[in-house]
Amino acid sequence: MGGYHHPMRIATLTPGVRDTVIELGLGDWIVCAPDKPGWHPAAATPHATIAPAFHRHSIDIANLGHGGAVNAYGHPIDVTVDFDEVMRSNPDVILVETECSGCGERSGTPAHSLGIHGEDPQVVTVHSVGLEDELGWIGPIGTLLGVTERAVRLQTVRSARLLALRMHVARYLTQTPGSRLPTVALATYDPDKDSWCPPTERGKQLINAAGGVLISERVCPDDILLGTPDIVLVGTCGVADATSDHPGLQAFLASSVPNPTIARSTWSIAPDFLLNATGPGVVGAVETLLRAIFPDALGANGTPPPGHLLRPVAAR
Repeated sequence: MGGYHHPMRIATLTPGVRDTVIELGLGDWIVCAPDKPGWHPAAATPHATIAPAFHRHSIDIANLGHGGAVNAYGHPIDVTVDFDEVMRSNPDVILVETECSGCGERSGTPAHSLGIHGEDPQVVTVHSVGLEDELGWIGPIGTLLGVTERAVRLQTVRSARLLALRMHVARYLTQTPGSRLPTVALATYDPDKDSWCPPTERGKQLINAAGGVLISERVCPDDILLGTPDIVLVGTCGVADATSDHPGLQAFLASSVPNPTIARSTWSIAPDFLLNATGPGVVGAVETLLRAIFPDALGANGTPPPGHLLRPVAAR
């Protein structure tokens, strides 16, 4: 797997790989990025055009190529961006996270795979299942982009931090008699469908790593009110900041939660990308959620998370 040792044109189709490239210090190499929110502001990718969101559709890697070349190892993958816009950015390499575990070459555990397909442009697909797997392909991507040492350092530091956060929870439970894991309910509002989304598998993983026990996997927010969890997290799909309130979310809070503390639950608004973090951002997401869900596990370091990431809902 050869690396690039000169500036190249990178198209990132999903937030996790975009954030990975940025954290490797190569944000100015990105020429196309998705419009989905992530951990870094637009200024981190100064040369990127935005590929608008598009309904889920398949592209065949075998048919890609500026020169019409066919790659015999092609494989259809699903994307949710305007792919014509991606190709207009004339990328040398396209990075995308995919739900298909079969489109990559297996690397390490069965839960993680990274595949490299074709050329002009080269398509790199990554597939992850667990939080640790999200950090597993930082190294291979860094090697491909010619920054192996930087990637190994980033992967090592983030993996160690994720382990430390998990250990904070385990240590507190072991050393504090009578302690228990806080219970958590999660509701995410979809403004396009004017409905509520069930928790994603990634959301469950993040809450679990942050010391929470998810007690409600139902879509209807009314079920949350009946469960009386310790923590309730509500958010809006596609919203990048906890200070941005969608009218649909506000209507629910106003009608269903006149006083968020009345049932002894703590309510907070969280951005969508925090509850569905990918790439290196999973570590920051776990730490942010841990500060909100189980701050006692961090001891004196259990300070509230930044207001733009998690904002308490005031009593009404």
